[in-house]
Amino acid sequence: MRSITMSRVLLSGALALGALGAVGGFTSGVPTACAAPIVSSVSTVSDPVGDADHKAPAFQDVVRGRMTKTVSGDFELLMEMADAVPADPAMPRPGAAEIWWMWFFDDPTTSPKGYPASPGFDGGREILVYVSWDGAEFAGTAVDRRPLLTGGKAIVTPVQFGIDGTIVEAVLPSTLIGDFPGSFAWGARTIDWSGPLGSAGFHPIDDAESIFNH
Repeated sequence: MRSITMSRVLLSGALALGALGAVGGFTSGVPTACAAPIVSSVSTVSDPVGDADHKAPAFQDVVRGRMTKTVSGDFELLMEMADAVPADPAMPRPGAAEIWWMWFFDDPTTSPKGYPASPGFDGGREILVYVSWDGAEFAGTAVDRRPLLTGGKAIVTPVQFGIDGTIVEAVLPSTLIGDFPGSFAWGARTIDWSGPLGSAGFHPIDDAESIFNH
């Protein structure tokens, strides 16, 4: 059974970003300068070990997720896996194109359709942030799907990320999320892609979901 914790805590910006920066010998460019303590809103969720689908490796098995909104409006995102993420992971079946470690933001009042899935697919999530592996390199990406609601295209933006053993992290700047509901569903999820983005070739592996209130 998943356990969920909601709290408001005093965090140091330097500590919150301390694990970001090194990914199997390369850096993601996350600043490490000290920052003054700030009051942040935090939501955490846990998930059982060993419940990943498709007999996925443990580095795709989500055991904990955390979402922190800082006073500046940025979201610091964390996911803990059952085993360390390799520096050069083999592409597990059914994955053939990409592996994603993803966080989603879901406004229950709207339901955009399409990218990164196939046109017309009702994914429901307004904002996606993910760390991906395509067989050659890791990358951090945010996808704003809200323009799809009015016939526009999803906005895709690189974001800062880091991997340190079992911990995967990313930062969503306030400038990218803008105005979002004060209460929304969120989750930490792993996905395998067997086809290109924009197709139906995605396969959910494991997830842990919660509600964020701030």
